[in-house]
Amino acid sequence: MPATKKIPVSKEIYAAILDLRRPDETLDDTLARLVEAVKKQRLADDVEEVMARNTFVEL
Repeated sequence: MPATKKIPVSKEIYAAILDLRRPDETLDDTLARLVEAVKKQRLADDVEEVMARNTFVEL
């Protein structure tokens, strides 16, 4: 059984999350999808930063 936690958010943020929710998703599904999207974007940003520096370590 998943843990249940209360996370205080403003009405504006709650409404924004609801707007991002897909018809077949729970709020948990929506938040999990958003977390994954942010993690992927951070990885892409890190790779882009390394490529821009053009400094690589030989393996």
